[in-house]
Order: sequence, then C-alpha cells, then structure tokens
Amino acid sequence: MASDLTFRRPARLGWLRHLWVLAGLSVLIALALLGPEQRGEAGAWLIRDAVSAARLFPLVGLGIALALAPRRAAGTAAALWVAGMAAGLVFRVEIMAALQQIPGAITHHFLTLPISAIAIGATLALGRWPRPVLIQPAALIVGAMYALATKLSDPSYGGAPWIFAAGAALAIWLIGAVYLVLRSWNARWFEIAGRIVGSWLVAIGLLYGGVALMGGKLKPKTQTPANAASENAPAPQAAVPGADEFPSFGAPPSSAPPGARTPDFQP
Repeated sequence: MASDLTFRRPARLGWLRHLWVLAGLSVLIALALLGPEQRGEAGAWLIRDAVSAARLFPLVGLGIALALAPRRAAGTAAALWVAGMAAGLVFRVEIMAALQQIPGAITHHFLTLPISAIAIGATLALGRWPRPVLIQPAALIVGAMYALATKLSDPSYGGAPWIFAAGAALAIWLIGAVYLVLRSWNARWFEIAGRIVGSWLVAIGLLYGGVALMGGKLKPKTQTPANAASENAPAPQAAVPGADEFPSFGAPPSSAPPGARTPDFQP
C-alpha cells in the first residue's frame, strides 16, 4: 500500500494526459462557440445544465480521490461508479420515491448535490488511511446521484437516450482528466490539498442540504393577517351619491326676507 500511495510520474501518462484534456476542452469550446440552433438538444443541454458547478463539484472530488487512493482501490472505485450510474438510471423511480420523504427534496433535485458532496468530501477530508475503504461506497453514491441528476435535468423528459450518454461522457472525461493530471505529477502537497477540497465539499453539502431541509420552516415571526386591511380600512362608499343624500342640491334658492340684502351670487 505504501508503494501505491507514493506519487510517481509515469512517462506513458504524459501524452495520454494532454490528449485526454485537450480533446474534452476542444469539444466544450466548440459547442460554446456554436449558435443555439446549431448545438442540437444534447449540445445545448451540455452547455446550459451539465457543466454547472453543482453538477461537476462531486465529479472533481471523485477524480481527486481516485488519484490519491491506491491503484487497486481506485480501479475498484471506478467500477463501482459505473455500477452506481447504471443503478441510478434503472432504479431512479425507486430512489426518488425514497428521497421524497425528506423535506425539501423534491424542490432541490432530490438532494443529489448534498448527498454526493458529503459522501466524496468525507472520503477526502478523513485522510489517507481510511480512503481506500471509504472511496468504494462514495463512488457508488456519486455515480447513482449523478445519473439521477442527469435524468432530472433531461430536456427531453427521458425520451432521448443521447442526453444521458452525453452526460456520462462528460463525467468520464472530467474524472479521467483530474485523475491523469494529479497522477502525473509528484507533489506531496496534493494530500493536504485533497483534504481541504474534501472539507469544502462537506461544507457545501451541509449548507445546501440544510437550506433544503429548513426551507419550509423558515417563516417570518410576525405575519399580517389576511383580513387586517379590511378591518382597518374605511367602509367603501359609492362613486355617485344617492338622490336623497343631498335634498337641497339643485333646488331653487329661498326668497330673502323683507329688508334683507340679496346675495350677488346665486347657485
């Protein structure tokens, strides 16, 4: 295990790293430069939803964890991530039925971000020794939550299989890019940086999940009753007064008594 945890710079990963990173970046840049009508449904979804920070944070964390884990544990975790993707796709209805019991889950993408962020963040933050064990269930959870999030944001409402295929390809490229870059350099501070990133992911998951859970309970302390305005407002009055409200209006003026001066103005 000690030899697996020692960072080396394999020569065979040099060209593969550059080719892998440049290929994915070229596709994303080309899609960004195309017009909205030329991207197609899958391309528009990739630019609009798939590359959001909330979707990519857990994938970046998984790539870091795979690079910091022993090779055998990393290979097993990668296979479990693929299995989690398949399970999340096949059993997404059952997963959503279980998660909808949590307050605020339906309005926050069934908490896919906090669940994934906490799972992979704890794997990174707890350090080197428990990581080979923790990364296995964390990779399975991240895969299942990513598949669920991809289907929830599918603009075709599940009718276009290439949307899920595009999301899976993006995830594989991003995880592989992070893994190849970190595995190719001999940097001892990667372990410390991995723990810091893991702490951030846990904090993001707790904050986002806490807001989702408490969203329905955050109400103002004082609320104005619905009938307060009607109780304090004056009684409504008719726009046109009735004929009996001003009986003297329009009547001829009374004659002045003898000896009294008649006013110059008569209404």
